[in-house]
Amino acid sequence: MESDYTKILDAMNWDSLFPEHGADYHVLDIGCGPGRFPRMLQARLQTTGLLHYDYLDSSHYCLSICGQSLHQPFFPRNAWQTTLEHAEEILIPGSYDVAWAIQSLSCLNPHALHASLARLIGALHPLRGTACIVLPKHEAFFSQVHPAFFQGCSLSPVPCLSAEAVVAALGTLGTITVIREISCTHTISIRHDRLLEQYLQQCVMDSTPLPTWMQQPRLRQFLESYRHGDTYHFNNPYWLLLCTPASAGTGGRLRLQSYLKS
Repeated sequence: MESDYTKILDAMNWDSLFPEHGADYHVLDIGCGPGRFPRMLQARLQTTGLLHYDYLDSSHYCLSICGQSLHQPFFPRNAWQTTLEHAEEILIPGSYDVAWAIQSLSCLNPHALHASLARLIGALHPLRGTACIVLPKHEAFFSQVHPAFFQGCSLSPVPCLSAEAVVAALGTLGTITVIREISCTHTISIRHDRLLEQYLQQCVMDSTPLPTWMQQPRLRQFLESYRHGDTYHFNNPYWLLLCTPASAGTGGRLRLQSYLKS
């Protein structure tokens, strides 16, 4: 959803993450996908330094496409085909100035959440490191459609963690976190079956066709609850989480707050 990324980008002063012109920074992208986020961000950055870019994803295809999309000031360095849960041997503690996980942590196994977040926060520089995490809230359509779909159509459910669950886990780690809510609504005409099908498949990361959805009474009723006249309105509020290790102290919280646009 490119419009969602635009709202996320508009919420922050991204150049303030890289304040020293001509300096080198170390960046980590967790669950990079095809690289849409850095591709949209790089045109906004004014820094004259190099942003050494490490990125990981479970898909070799996504790693390849992401690497091709990176241009100045990003300098591709390491591309790892793995997930955060299995990155314990590649992430060096304290080595990153900035890390981001844009809508990618929702797929974490709940049983591995605490250890995975500890690994992420531990990879940040203890004083100046910043993690930017974007996730849908529990009330968002993205979060609600997963249990509805997998109860009706699939025997192999995938995890779907909400922003609230991640914030709670970060709290147990003592992580300093500030939150900015970003509201997004996706509208689709009831006459655009193919567009609706593609949207739903993207939401649940499953290729089940729309007729199969509609053959399930409870699932059809669930989708109808989002219909207003001739249009579906899917509300998806996100939380943009800015995090820094507890070692950054009060100054770290003030620094995170300064990154957000008023």
